Amino acid sequence: MPSNINIGHAFPLEKLGSEIARNEYNYQSILNGLIAWNNTTEDEVIIRLTKDTDPWYEDYIIPSKKSVFDTSTFKCNTEGSIGAGLFAVDCKLESALSGGSRVIETATFDSTSDVNTSNEQITLSDGTSFSAGDRVKFTGTLPTGINTTTDYYIKDKVSTNVITVSETYNGPVVDLTATAVGTGTIYQGDTDSGEPAISSDDPSDLVTFRLSVNNKGNSSWGLYYSPTIQTWTSGEDYKYNQYVTNTAGDVLYRVISDVENSTTTPDMDSANFEPVIKNVWTSGNRYNAGEFVEYNSKIYQAIATVASSTIIPSEDEDNFEFYANIWTSGTNYVAGDYVYYGDNFFLATEAITNSTSLPLTDSDKWDSVFLRKVPTSSNFTQSVVFRWQLNTDVAKFILRNESDSPSTSLTDITLKISARYKEPSSIYQRSVDLFSTSNYAYYPDNERAIWDTTTIYGPTDTSRSIENRQDYSAVMIFDHARPDTSKTVNFINYDGPDLDQGLCIYLPVEVDVGEDGIAYPEDGFTYEFFFRIWPNASLTDSTTRDHIVNKSQIYVYSSLNRENITDDNCGTPIAKFSMARTTNFYMFGENVAIPDKPVCYRATFVYSESQKKWCTLDYYQLPDHVFVGPVGFIDPQSPANLDINNEVIGNINPNASNIGYETAGFPLFQDPFSNPDLTPYRITGDDDLDVFKNRII
Repeated sequence: MPSNINIGHAFPLEKLGSEIARNEYNYQSILNGLIAWNNTTEDEVIIRLTKDTDPWYEDYIIPSKKSVFDTSTFKCNTEGSIGAGLFAVDCKLESALSGGSRVIETATFDSTSDVNTSNEQITLSDGTSFSAGDRVKFTGTLPTGINTTTDYYIKDKVSTNVITVSETYNGPVVDLTATAVGTGTIYQGDTDSGEPAISSDDPSDLVTFRLSVNNKGNSSWGLYYSPTIQTWTSGEDYKYNQYVTNTAGDVLYRVISDVENSTTTPDMDSANFEPVIKNVWTSGNRYNAGEFVEYNSKIYQAIATVASSTIIPSEDEDNFEFYANIWTSGTNYVAGDYVYYGDNFFLATEAITNSTSLPLTDSDKWDSVFLRKVPTSSNFTQSVVFRWQLNTDVAKFILRNESDSPSTSLTDITLKISARYKEPSSIYQRSVDLFSTSNYAYYPDNERAIWDTTTIYGPTDTSRSIENRQDYSAVMIFDHARPDTSKTVNFINYDGPDLDQGLCIYLPVEVDVGEDGIAYPEDGFTYEFFFRIWPNASLTDSTTRDHIVNKSQIYVYSSLNRENITDDNCGTPIAKFSMARTTNFYMFGENVAIPDKPVCYRATFVYSESQKKWCTLDYYQLPDHVFVGPVGFIDPQSPANLDINNEVIGNINPNASNIGYETAGFPLFQDPFSNPDLTPYRITGDDDLDVFKNRII
């Protein structure tokens, strides 16, 4: 027969030890109970103990292994009346959670040739990731007018790679008065659309908040967090979106860009640090969402970006919300009051009558803490679940009464958080990147363009021999230990000149990873490439009829290491991909035409541990033969160019823009450089059929 269920044993194994022997429990039941205790994902488990001789058992409800040893789960209760706008100081969850790292986009420029002092423009090696409004900093050799300790904003993006900068968001363009000899680097911090992306190498923690509202106390509640705050120390490294105080501890700063070996104090290094409270609200200024301003002895937070603020914060509820009062000597405070004083924030931990001691020096009654609302949460009045992937290191969480009146004494809310510590992505995980150009001097170390329109290239130029390929070939290196620049699937667009070896792809075997030594690929690790070969006629000065017949080629090498690449000592290539066509033609009437479209290849390379090198596993040219049928590979975004010699010999193919990849029997796809969805092209009506009517034999 069953007995009453035993409830409340804190940890059962010691409790049950003597009873197991005394009552002669069945050992199989004991083992089954331990297995359940060990494996269950629930917080509690029922262990049923039986005897061999009696029809009798006893159930024990006990904490599971997960609940006993799960140090990533915390909870606390908020009970009783909480004043209007006050924090529930009796329910503070202390937690040490990581905000991870951010991907800080960079680009380089030559401080002599890429800086134009007449129009204040800077030409970047690759400005794709930069936009007008982005906050940026500079390092390296810089033109006069820009320094390394000031943060700037991209004032205007003239073209893909050309920018101007200003010292404030709405300020004038920086006057560049002189150039310098050397290379400068630009780093992207806050963007106009938000924060930089989370790094897969150092991802932030994932937190789940469970708020069980047993009684809301007739109030609305908010969930806040406190970021970890460090004291700035010379020589330390700091990451984007961390918080530090100066050495005196009386000014709070946010880190706005990654900085290594910081030696300039935050107050003198606006390129890397900004004060949390920047200034007193001023009419006409721009305020970004999340920024704090002071107005009329109160602190307000911008809840939306205001390009030109003209309404005082206390009357602009659409863009600002009250955040904290400024501490005033002689004022009475209660536990949970939140104040600002001397560039820092403080939370009253107990009632203070006639407060006269500065909060910074009265640590018995004030807790120096910066509290911000969890960005994925909203005010709540009933049980709710929030989730947040952290954007900064966090020290604690706390609830706040967001109502204009105190909550009732019946208030009863349980806050429980559980954290998941996300591991960095394996370098062997699948990932994809698309390169719209292959014009790199030495990617990823040097993204400077190597081909230019002022140089005439061509197969008839005998000075450009294969032995000297490094003088003219674009170079791309894919280090398997660098997942930020080397994806497992890469779309490469060859847009260079008509050269025998215009692009060299190198796959190193040994990768230097610093103090950790040398990294080798996993046996069987593969790289996949989609090569799109479509040379740029302007780079060959019409030496050949580019886009029609040429021999632009991509060579792929297995290299031992970076030194072999630098020394041009990688032996014979393991693959070659060419633009030259032999079968890509079709007949119309008595004429023969070559499709004015790119040639595309798909290739797979695999690392062989036994061979200690990269091997070609498979490659093939995507079908572009022309057969009967209005189906195929088209490029609706960038139709084919007219024949480059049409002014001399006439436009021999007026329908060139309608010519694309065609085949019978294969569902081909749109060009991924114009449509990344790779969806099959299908005729859905008469208009689509008209597009193809001149392409059907």
